[in-house]
Amino acid sequence: MSRIPPDENIQLPIGETVPFSTMSTLFRTMALRPEIMQHSMQLLEAVMRTGTVEPRLKELLAVRIAISSLLVN
Repeated sequence: MSRIPPDENIQLPIGETVPFSTMSTLFRTMALRPEIMQHSMQLLEAVMRTGTVEPRLKELLAVRIAISSLLVN
């Protein structure tokens, strides 16, 4: 549970792949600072949709990191 309450009124991309759908709380919290959210979404899109690493491997790594962070907390 985040300490900063998420903005439930923000519209997130519908039908997106793993990076956006699993991080909705993160983006809803960042919505309190729209300029930060916009740049963060652009960075995430660039990382996940470009480059030489296969998208499935990127998604697998994102899931693994998310699970690892749950185990640490």
